[in-house]
Amino acid sequence: MDIKKKLKIGILTFHDGINHGAYLQCYALYKTLDNLGHNVEIINYKNFHHWWKEYKCFLWTKNPVLLFANIKKILKFKKAQKKIPKTAFTFSHERVKKEKFDVVVIGSDIIWNYENPFFGFDPIYFGYFLNAKKIISYAGSFGSVDCNNAIPYQIIKGFKKYSNISVRDDNSLKILKKITYKPVKLVLDPTFLYDYTKEEKVCNYKDFVLIYGYQNNSEQIRQIKDFAKKKNLNTIAIAYNQPWCDYSIVAVSPFEWLGYFKKAKYVVTSTFHGTVFSIKYNKKFITLPNIPINNKLSYILKITGLKNRILQKQNNIENLLESDINYKIVNKIISKNIFKSIQYLKEALNDY
Repeated sequence: MDIKKKLKIGILTFHDGINHGAYLQCYALYKTLDNLGHNVEIINYKNFHHWWKEYKCFLWTKNPVLLFANIKKILKFKKAQKKIPKTAFTFSHERVKKEKFDVVVIGSDIIWNYENPFFGFDPIYFGYFLNAKKIISYAGSFGSVDCNNAIPYQIIKGFKKYSNISVRDDNSLKILKKITYKPVKLVLDPTFLYDYTKEEKVCNYKDFVLIYGYQNNSEQIRQIKDFAKKKNLNTIAIAYNQPWCDYSIVAVSPFEWLGYFKKAKYVVTSTFHGTVFSIKYNKKFITLPNIPINNKLSYILKITGLKNRILQKQNNIENLLESDINYKIVNKIISKNIFKSIQYLKEALNDY
């Protein structure tokens, strides 16, 4: 085909969750494909059980202050969603099937984690019910699925529908090598591919340790507070309520969230994208142990040589936060892999 041909591309991912990483990976993939000159839309589909359980988590609380903050946070996400072109919202596979595309790009999230209690097995993420001349994945992930598990036949059959497959972690690569003979590429999470500089909202706080994660145990809290006090820094938790911090700011839009990462002196996180953006913004950081994200983190920490940033029992939080990271080397590795990742997309689309 003519490499300048503009394709109609649909992105199928977890685009509308009230989760900063999920939104920003979708936004980055959209912008990357748009910048390559294509006509791109998000396939505005969500599994009803996924939708219901997610909103229940945010709205099912007896704490009126937290409820208000969560509602405000949801509204900020709804506003951010307007920056991305989407098809009409639906819970229906059959409604999705009516949308025609040259290419559907599936990813980049734990879209293949059929064991996840939030959404379980949803065949649409394995290529079913899609009306496209070609289906590819970009940086898909099986999340916490054990690569030694037996994979259901419906999933194996679904991958026959894919023309090009890429993943963002070693565990997903191992699973796919078991179930398909098609080549599978390892690529970067799309948040690395896009420069958010023009969209970042300025953070008005200064001199703080950023806390981004779901929960911390008492010993971690003690060490973090001691470290912040010693360095004369505030502790600021964003997106999730952490009453032990100096400030806990739940209602943060995706682009405000970026501003906090950019301004932070140090970052303590327990999430995949918290780790990714710590690296992206060249921060001294630690990632707290969190079994569900271990598989997802393997590749990026391996190629950057940053596996030691995960807190181990024998580690001291202060020592780990203060230990240097050679970002000159890390950034060179990331740049090389950004090029490879974009090349994968170009080749997958040009094969159309």
